Amino acid sequence: MEETTQFNIRLAKALLYDMEYVAQHYKISRTDWLKYRIAKLVREEKARIIDDFERRFIGGMTTEEDFKKQTGINPTKEMKELRSKVSETPRKYILSILEDIKKRENDKSNNI
Repeated sequence: MEETTQFNIRLAKALLYDMEYVAQHYKISRTDWLKYRIAKLVREEKARIIDDFERRFIGGMTTEEDFKKQTGINPTKEMKELRSKVSETPRKYILSILEDIKKRENDKSNNI
């Protein structure tokens, strides 16, 4: 069995009544419902944080060492490959944006 610890918090009575209502709807205890929801929230938030670190690493805003320090895992080979492509891409990306702007301006002038 997984090691646990007790965590006490004060909640407004209205919130407790609402939690009880929800728990009764799902036919589980309020405590079990709350544990499930906390676990789900923490997993989702952790995934968002790691995704953000991945984006920052791929975008060249953080080093491999910082990525490992913050996430506890090494960047994958795929992430490293994407990072090298991203560093080559900014010029191409900016040129494509300028090209799109020119096309829009030409379309506007042709429609007038």
